[in-house]
Amino acid sequence: MKARSLRHRLEKAAKLLVIIQKHTPEVDCRLDEDKGEHGHLVIDFSGTNTNSNKIVSLGKDLESKGYRFTVKKSPWLGQTTYQGKSTDKTTVVLTRPITKDRMNINQDAPERAYSFADGQNQSLYS
Repeated sequence: MKARSLRHRLEKAAKLLVIIQKHTPEVDCRLDEDKGEHGHLVIDFSGTNTNSNKIVSLGKDLESKGYRFTVKKSPWLGQTTYQGKSTDKTTVVLTRPITKDRMNINQDAPERAYSFADGQNQSLYS
């Protein structure tokens, strides 16, 4: 990747990391600069004691910055994934653990639109 292009991707990711650090400083983050048009920033909440209120406040803050989310529950993998996209910004992928259910091998819920601000977060850990 050309130096200028990489620098722009890293600058966009750094702006996103400032918001993430404000809400959840202990979370694990990984940048996959080759995914998507502007890269993917993966935020993994497994192994942290982050409560649902912090995740919701992070989601609301990102939505106020123009991000729109989709949610996909994967019981087989034991995780729920929230993918946030915004025009000309790094895609953010929030993953949080849920109870693994190895009996539901092909029972992944379909991906659907999600908003942290609409009060859909009552079932954040269900």
